[in-house]
Amino acid sequence: MSERQMLLEVSDLGKNYDASRRRGKVAGNAAAGTPRALSGVSFTAGQGEFITVIGPSGAGKSTLLRCLNRLIEPTDGTITFDGRDIAHLPGSRLREVRREIAMIFQNYNLVYRLTAIQNVLHGRLGYKNALAGSLGLYTEDEKARAFELLDEVGLGEFAYRRADQLSGGQKQRVGIARSLMQDPKVMLCDEPIASLDPKSSRMVMETLRRLTRERGITCIVNLHQVDFALEFSDRIIGLRAGEKVFEGAPEEATSAVIRRIYEGDAETMVDVPVEVPEAAPAAVAPGAFAAEPVAGGAQ
Repeated sequence: MSERQMLLEVSDLGKNYDASRRRGKVAGNAAAGTPRALSGVSFTAGQGEFITVIGPSGAGKSTLLRCLNRLIEPTDGTITFDGRDIAHLPGSRLREVRREIAMIFQNYNLVYRLTAIQNVLHGRLGYKNALAGSLGLYTEDEKARAFELLDEVGLGEFAYRRADQLSGGQKQRVGIARSLMQDPKVMLCDEPIASLDPKSSRMVMETLRRLTRERGITCIVNLHQVDFALEFSDRIIGLRAGEKVFEGAPEEATSAVIRRIYEGDAETMVDVPVEVPEAAPAAVAPGAFAAEPVAGGAQ
């Protein structure tokens, strides 16, 4: 981490969904034995770093990402982003911070009746007042920027195609372009390839890595596909039952480590490489929608 500028520091992050927590009681008053979605999770992220978070279903991966931009309110711990403690920011200041923390969703979060270019322009809504946002008023510079981003993700020719006419991989790349319209410092990607076929998954992962490295954006990605985590990551974090059980470079994620993270989770283990060598080489709004049937064109 010494060669990277520190951008994000998470310390002892916890989340308890017990009803008593939502009534404002302190941690010690939570019912004994209540499972915690997150417990004492700490890590740092440097500028331009590509981090993947792996772990079985229910390990707390999505909760972790949503706590980082406070789509979910953490129960305890601190989140320091770009020198600011954002865990306790009021709503007005939190909106400003969220401009710099983009999020990419498993189910795309596109407005399907709108075109690809209109969805990309939605990345600027955090910079608009309520009237400009509701009327869809964008500057010529913003429009030109949206077209450039669609070109960068390989979808320039689909700018005027409705989102519901795009394949899953295309939808996710529109989501990436929309996130980049925010000019973010961090991109949080919650299972961005879970609904995609292997070819589209690789294209999305390659696009994420290339764009974030070119721009020095920190990218934190939740994945079930351990092989992709090993290939694309600068660093891997393993969660199990809400706790961090591993953190290290891809070459440190040995077969024994992977088995420990996924121990007893047969459903997820199918995604774990069977022959991971002991020193494997190293190599981011509207409501969510289900994936559409794959359409023709580029994936």
